[in-house]
Parts: sequence; structure tokens; C-alpha cells
Amino acid sequence: MERERLAAIAYLHDIGKCNWGFQAKRDDNAWQTTGHVIEGAALLSLAELQQAWPPEWKKLLVEMTQWFDDGEVGLRALLLASISHHGRPASDHDVESRSTDSIVKWWRPHGGLDPMQGLTELALGVRRTFAEAFVTDSAHIVATAEFQQRFAGLVMLADWIASDTQFFPYRQTLEEDRLTRARASAARAVAAIGLVPPSRSAPAGFEATFGLQSPTPLQVLLASGHPTAHDARLMLVESETGSGKTEAALAWFLRLYAEGRVDGLYFALPTRVAARELYARVRRAIERAFPDLVQRPGPVLLAVPGYVRVDGEEPQLPNPDGRIWEDDDGARRRERAWSGERPKRFLAAPIAVGTVDQALLSVLQVKHSLLRSVCLDRHLLVVDEVHASDTYMRAVLRELLQGHCSRGGHALLLSATLGEAARSAFFGKPPLPLVESTALPYPALTDRSGTRTVRRTSMRKTVHVECHEDLTDATLLDPLHDALAAGARVLTVCNTVARANSLLRAVEADGRFDPAWFFAVNGVACPHHGRFACADREVLDVAVSSHFGKHSDGSPLLLIGTQTLEQSLDIDADWLVTDPCPMDVLLQRIGRLHRHRRIRPEGFERPNVLLRMPPGSDLTCNLNVNGSQFRGPAGIGRVYADPRIVQRTFDVLRERSTLVLPDDNRWLVEQCTHEDALERLPDPRWRRLAEEVYGRALQHGLLAKSVVLPLKPFGELHYHGTDERITTRLGDDGWTVTLAQPVSHCFGTLIDSLTVPHWLLGERGPWPESVDPEPIDGGFRFALGQRHYRYTRFGLEKDDDA
Repeated sequence: MERERLAAIAYLHDIGKCNWGFQAKRDDNAWQTTGHVIEGAALLSLAELQQAWPPEWKKLLVEMTQWFDDGEVGLRALLLASISHHGRPASDHDVESRSTDSIVKWWRPHGGLDPMQGLTELALGVRRTFAEAFVTDSAHIVATAEFQQRFAGLVMLADWIASDTQFFPYRQTLEEDRLTRARASAARAVAAIGLVPPSRSAPAGFEATFGLQSPTPLQVLLASGHPTAHDARLMLVESETGSGKTEAALAWFLRLYAEGRVDGLYFALPTRVAARELYARVRRAIERAFPDLVQRPGPVLLAVPGYVRVDGEEPQLPNPDGRIWEDDDGARRRERAWSGERPKRFLAAPIAVGTVDQALLSVLQVKHSLLRSVCLDRHLLVVDEVHASDTYMRAVLRELLQGHCSRGGHALLLSATLGEAARSAFFGKPPLPLVESTALPYPALTDRSGTRTVRRTSMRKTVHVECHEDLTDATLLDPLHDALAAGARVLTVCNTVARANSLLRAVEADGRFDPAWFFAVNGVACPHHGRFACADREVLDVAVSSHFGKHSDGSPLLLIGTQTLEQSLDIDADWLVTDPCPMDVLLQRIGRLHRHRRIRPEGFERPNVLLRMPPGSDLTCNLNVNGSQFRGPAGIGRVYADPRIVQRTFDVLRERSTLVLPDDNRWLVEQCTHEDALERLPDPRWRRLAEEVYGRALQHGLLAKSVVLPLKPFGELHYHGTDERITTRLGDDGWTVTLAQPVSHCFGTLIDSLTVPHWLLGERGPWPESVDPEPIDGGFRFALGQRHYRYTRFGLEKDDDA
């Protein structure tokens, strides 16, 4: 009964279309037209329009009012939620911001059309279609603010599906039984998209699913040991890189899915490259876990804009003539790919791998956030590398986790290097002092009941860190050459694109290096970083996995890149050279070192790290007189906003240059990131800088609070500002330009667009959406405003020569 009543309210989602200004849109030459969302909200709000309601409409609302425990208040809120199906909530503020006369006029008879007659027909239609909803002996609907927002997201989803002619073609004849056809089409649509899981069956065992004969203790714990009770709705797994956290997370999902606790999975990664790397592993695991296609949940979506894959394939576009045939395999593939056709629909996929941004958008004041949210409700949300979030992202993520778990959802956080401040915040508890946090077990599993030890594997890695107190490229040439000549595979991680490109140019200019030693795509040497066009990023990522993956050959190779190489990638190097960074980041980078069992060249049998540091390993000289400002080298202070952590990392490594991992992980991270440890820095200027760091963190936290979707009822719920001003990551926006003529690039790709990061834009816009590329040797150049750029095998750079 409640479902029938909610369906009846959803039936009225387009009441605003009865106004003559909207109906006038049928005439392409009409000069007076209007929309239907605010106009529909005004119909329920303005006294002048309420007085004009026709009798059938009045009678309908009186009866529907009796469905709710709070009567008219609840009905009006759900009607507004239904009207808001285009993605933004229709609020009282929206109606009040427009003059009454400018809205009322659209509802008066005009040109032979009486909008109120349309309301009468709707009232009669809803009674015919949902007759059971008007039976009186039924419990009241308790329409809390949270319930209203769930309902609104569901109507958004239903409206988008029902507007797709591949599922709901236009009426063919006047005699067609539209209701019967619509119900059959709806059943087919939700099955094809994957919104209704197939009949559940027990998945294949761990060995068959992952091809691993000896699961790790962590994998055993999540596959069969840990209870799936209430306390397990939010869990944090802390374990070293390479310990099988991904397979453990998938095993946890398969348990929850088999028990009917979740219907789907969203695996959230910090970067696009990490998401693309993981996607194939997730898809293979789902295929092996459910060898029977009929029982397999799906489709499995790579939810990354520009790189979308559905079950491993690019989505199919509609036929040129727009026809969809039910017996056409291509049409069925497109129906299955529905969730991948728009980023706003990504979370409708039953199994999806993407960036954490897609999940964060479900709690921000942006269009269709409630659609994203209601789709995510039924998923296990896995957030990998959760330590990678900054203050702003962590605040938004905490809001997401709190709402998701309170509604019965499940979330699993994964990290190798999470500090106590972030760990305690996710569980809503005050941080432990340094001594207690350092004593916490590692590896560990934390849920709402506390933290418990995860039995360690026999894998231990003793790593020697050599502190190289010179940040210039020239001093690296000799050790890099010697390592490559000895047959080593060298991974060099720089903090900025400029430093990565500069080092590669310096190495190439030195005549001693064999060109075969350079990481290359299509025979062209290049770095790896985030400032490449989408088409190039895709081939770059494939090349990294091929050249440095588990089954790559052992020939000497030099890969120079940035932070894109440090997270969620299954790559293996013999020697690591790295720019200065915080301890938790350093441990992530070390995770790419000696990752797999293989024969190492002489001199590289044990894992060694060369850490590039400023002279004296001292950053104090980069503080101003009173400590209120810091301007450091190699991106410290910009890429890593709290230089105190980097300084503590230097101090700890001077005392302990040999690390035993994972035994030392907890101690190292807390000694370098915990606030009690940071207060040990002797120079008083560091304490003054701490005030600036706290201030920025507080500002970012407040900013996150201001853009998160508030838990308010419809009518009060209003999105302030515009979507374009709200992002999932501070300072991560840029300007995407289309090339007037696509350019064939040296990697064998076709470049038709690229994004210029905000810090390279310089001046304020507006900027053109299209630019004319000027060919240059090895690439092209273009201009935005007064700035010139070039794009070559080094990616996007400022063109200072233009």
C-alpha cells in the first residue's frame, strides 16, 4: 500500500507541465515559454493558485493528505521532492525569489488552453492508475527529511530511466495499453541496468575467485571470519602495501552480497590511473565468483569519465536511425551500458570502480546528488588509500560515511598508512595520545567496537633509506647511470610535473644513457604524470603496467613520474629514488619497491631508497621571521601543505635509516604525523606555522560543511550557489578546451581535448571552449588569454618560448 501511494505521488512529478508556457514549447516559433519545476512548486505554494485549483484536484489532495502522519506538511514535502526530479530541489526560496505575477500568469487560461483542466485530468488519471493507494485502512507514511531525500533521488532515477526511448519507446497507436507496456518496460529496464540483482547464489570459493591457493590472514578474516553484524557497517583495514587488501575487500563484498546485506559495490580510488588499474582485477574476480551468467551481478563498470568501460568494453552508441530492437545484441549491450552513459548515473551500476569523487558528489549540493546517493545506499562502498584525502575531502567523506552507514549501508576503508587523527575522526572519537596510538596493533581491523590485530604474514621487508642532501638533477646522473648499467629497474618519483620533466631532460642530455633504458610509449621516451590528455593517459597507464607489472621482463628501465605512480598500482622496481615527502607518502612509494618475488640484479638484492633532501635535512630556513609563512623546495608547502610532517620525517630518518616493514609502519607514521610528535620540533617558528596550518584546516572543514547537502525537508532544502563552484577536491579544477582540429600525437593517439590545471591558467577567464592548435616539433601549441602552452611527449607545459 505504501508503495502504491508513493508511486501515485511520483505520478504527479510533472504537474508543472500543465502551465501554458510549457505547453507552448510544442511550437518552435513560440516567443513566450517557461519551465515546469519552479512553476510546479508555485502551484502548491501560492495562495492565488490554490484558490484556482479545480474541484477534482482539491479533492485528490485532501485524500492524499490523510496518508501522512503530519498531514498536509508531509504531502507537500513529498510532492516537492517529486517535482525536483531534474536534479535540484525546488524550494520555497526559489518561488519567493520570483514575483508572484511572473508565475501566476502561466496558470491562467491562455490561447484556448486552461492549465487547471490539465490538473483535473491528472487527478482522474492517478486515481485510475493507482486505485489501491486510495484504500483508507493503511498505516501513515512518516515522511522524515531523510525519507523525503531518498524518495527524491529515487524519482530522479525513475524519471531518467523512463525518459529513455530505448526502454520506453513512444506510443505506436492510440489503442496501445500504455500502462501494461510501461510496467513490462520498467521490469526489463531495471533488470538490464542491474538495479535488481539476480537471484542470489553462493559465489565460488576464494581460490577459484582470485586464483590464490593460500589467502593471507586478512583475506581469511574478511572472507569468512569477521562477523557481518551492526558494528561492521563501517570498518577500517590497515595493512601494508602488497598484503592483498583489494582481494580482502572483494571477499567482504561477496559475503555481504550473498547474505543480502548489499546489492552492489562501488570501489573508490584516489586517482583515475588507480581506478583503471584496479578495474580489470575486479571484473575478473566477479566473473570467476559467478561463472553462471544468469547469477552474476552486473554490469561491471569502469566509472571514470573519458575511460568508461562496461564489462571490459566501450559502451555502444544508439543506431544512427535511433531504432532499438529487442533481439539486437548491440541494443541489449547498450541497455546494459545505461549507467555508463553519463557520470551522474555511474553509481546506478551494480558493480563499479571509479574515483572517490563520484561517491563524494552524492553528498554535495550539486545536481542529481540525491540520485547518486540513493544508488549508493544499496552498495558496499570501499574507499582505497583513504589516507590520501586532504582536510576538505576527509570532512566530506566523513559526512558521506555517517549518512551511508546510518541508512543501513556498509563501508570499508583501506589504508597502509593512516594516522591517528584521521582514523579517530572517521569513527567519531577523540584522537588517542601519541603513546597509545603508537601502541595500536598493525596490521589491524577497526570497526565500531574497537581495533583488533590482524595476524601478520611472513612477509617482511628491510629497507635502507639513504638521505641524499642535494635536490639538483645533476647529482643524480651518476647513480642513475650506474644502477641502469647494472641492470636495475629504477622508479623515480618527483613531487611536481616540472621536476619530473626537468629530470628526464637532464638524463636525456647526458650522453651516457642508452635510449633503450628510458620508459617509452610507442618508442617515444616520456615521463608519467597527470598533465596528459585522456587518450595519452590511457596508453601511458597501460605501458606502466606492462613495463613494471608483476609479469614484466627484467631489463633495465628508468621510469620518472609524479604521485600518479605511488598509489594503488601493482608495479615493482629494484631501486626507488624519491623527492622529499611526508612519512606516510614515503611508505606508499616504498610499496612499489621489491613488491614481488623476482631475481634482482647484483647490488639491488635488498630494497634501497635514495631520498632527495635539502642540504642539512633542514627546512627551518624556509620559514619567515615569525614562522607565519613557508616557501620550500620540491613542492613542500604546496603539494604537501604541512611541512612540519616532512621535517619530522627527515628527523626520524636521521635516527633510523633502516626500516623493517610492516613492523615499523605504525611507529613511523605516528612519529611523523601525530600532533604530539609535531610539537617536538624545537624552533618556535614551527609552532607559529602550526597555527596557520590549523587555520587552513578549520577553514577547509567549514567550507566542506557549507557545501554538503543539509538534512532538511523539501521546501526548506535549497542549494546555494552553482554546481560549478562546488568541487570534491579544493584547487583541483581547471579548464577543458577542445582542439578545433584533432591532432595525431607521437604516442599513436588522437588528441581532441585537454584540461589546463587552474594553477597554470594564471589570469581569470572567460576562456574559449575551443582553440586552434599550432603544430610544433613533436606536438602543438595554443593560447588561452595571454598565456601560451605546448603539448608534447612531456605533456602540457607553459610555452615560455612562444
